[in-house]
Amino acid sequence: MSAAYGVFGLLSESDPYVTITEDSSYYGTITAGDSVLSSPYYEFTIAADCPNNHAVSLDLDFFDSNDSNWTSYPGFVVYAPVLTYQSVAVVGGNGNGILDPDETADLVVTLKNDGGATADNVTSTIILVSSTFVTVDDGDGNYGSIDPGATADNSSDPYTVTADAGTPTGTQVQFTVEVEAGVYVDTFTFSLVVGKKHYFLWNPDETPTPGQNMNTILAGLGYTGDYSEGALAADLNLYQSVLVCVGIYSNNYTIDASSSEALALEDYLQNQNGRMYLEGGDVWYYDPMWGGYDFCPLFGINATADGSDDMGPVIGESGAFTTGMDFNYGGENSWMDHINPSGSGFLIFHDGNNSYNCGVANDAGTYQTVGTSFELGLLTDASGVSTRAVLIDSIMKFFGIIINPGVEEQPGLTGLPLVTKMNGLHPNPMSTRTLVKYQIAERTDVSLTIYDAAGRMVRALHNGIREPGYYSHVWDMHDDHGRAVAAGIYFVRFQTDSYQNVDKAVLLR
Repeated sequence: MSAAYGVFGLLSESDPYVTITEDSSYYGTITAGDSVLSSPYYEFTIAADCPNNHAVSLDLDFFDSNDSNWTSYPGFVVYAPVLTYQSVAVVGGNGNGILDPDETADLVVTLKNDGGATADNVTSTIILVSSTFVTVDDGDGNYGSIDPGATADNSSDPYTVTADAGTPTGTQVQFTVEVEAGVYVDTFTFSLVVGKKHYFLWNPDETPTPGQNMNTILAGLGYTGDYSEGALAADLNLYQSVLVCVGIYSNNYTIDASSSEALALEDYLQNQNGRMYLEGGDVWYYDPMWGGYDFCPLFGINATADGSDDMGPVIGESGAFTTGMDFNYGGENSWMDHINPSGSGFLIFHDGNNSYNCGVANDAGTYQTVGTSFELGLLTDASGVSTRAVLIDSIMKFFGIIINPGVEEQPGLTGLPLVTKMNGLHPNPMSTRTLVKYQIAERTDVSLTIYDAAGRMVRALHNGIREPGYYSHVWDMHDDHGRAVAAGIYFVRFQTDSYQNVDKAVLLR
């Protein structure tokens, strides 16, 4: 062993989140078996947007006056906070837990720290709102410090918002919030519905595809709602309508006469002026004979027979909202209860090959119902008005639940979009490019722009009039001057005359 003379060290890296500010140090002579501290110390900084659990590897090369060299590879893991949205609660106002039109209320949002470091002194600000019907009166919220794995809310400093008196009931509003904790800066989004949601779809059917299809169609039409294959919603008064799919024998679900579910649905119609759709092959005639709840009196229905294996085609009734509809049926089986209208009920569907009826609507004055013995979600779409989307939209309009635009605003159903909306980004996170998709239901002015985390406009992808149709734009990670943008958080803002949406995009380099 011998001494090392004139030792010199050089620190280098290729990590995009590390910036070296002091890369060299002199050690002088180091005798055998001895150690020496570097002078000056090496220095580097970690970028504020460095992700949690990011592994950093450095190269440290040593040289001496005899031209010997050694290389070391020091490394470490960076721990950062990662704040994620958990839930929102509407507090104050009229106390019903809903932001209603012409109401001011507080919003208490719960966040969780999924990262590996404490988020100190978390502050936040609402920076974007997707609807012009909602005004932010106080957009600042404080959360205190949030340890890794813990949650916190802004109940001591809630956001305050006001919904305009003219806000259409069921309007879904998206809020974009910027959150800071020291050098940590990120955004999250959350949504709430002004007034009651359009629907709750309860689908206890053991083969749930029909109800799943209905829920997909409702969302595609622009209706807002909740879906469950388990329990019925605890508070049905939060919804303008309740849709129930109990299925077809032998995989059907029976709503027992003495069950809490039956009592809740009865109360929803009779005491809450509800709107309810119910479908099932045995729910009308067979089930009530064996302990099932008898919904027929509430639905204006007289069930006449258990049926046989002959359902379809399903034909709409002239003069009803199903005029001109003609469906083939692709259900699990074709054994369906036969039902006729009674009292204030009226016929909306019959079997096209046999002399029995299979669909009844009822306007009882204080509530409305629609009952069918077939599964709507397994009807086969045809042309014109004979699609499930038109039928579902017609039922919702019969219930008095009207959104704009809807199916009826598209004469002949030419394949144009039914609603205006942004359809997301792919890929996201991104590295070299992302595809932004959207659809336009009516001729309108369209603005599609990119903003950075500081709110500066980076790129305008489109500004101008668009005709109804489906569109996409590629963002190549460059600004309006052709310069590559830095890694970080960006916002893609899509706005028309009547719609606005903002999606967060993450750029990795």
